[in-house]
Amino acid sequence: MGRAIFNPTVTDYKTPPLPEDQLRKVFKKYDTNNDNLLSKEELKKAFEYLGSIIPGFRANRGLHHADANKDGYINEREMDELVKYAVQLLQ
Repeated sequence: MGRAIFNPTVTDYKTPPLPEDQLRKVFKKYDTNNDNLLSKEELKKAFEYLGSIIPGFRANRGLHHADANKDGYINEREMDELVKYAVQLLQ
């Protein structure tokens, strides 16, 4: 029979997800060139900040999910869909 090992870095709780308005602020914060458009690279950095294990994949999927006009960027009108996508990930 083995002994249980105490590991203080392992927790059984999750941090509560960010509210939608805070997620929106995080995404806007990563619009580094202030053009009111989020590029794939800016999305990747935002998902890194949010703690995503695979931020490049999340950025690609978020772009695919929310980019209604398929221009390769998330604009203000598409932001709601991006936030909905991120909320699902963070639950």
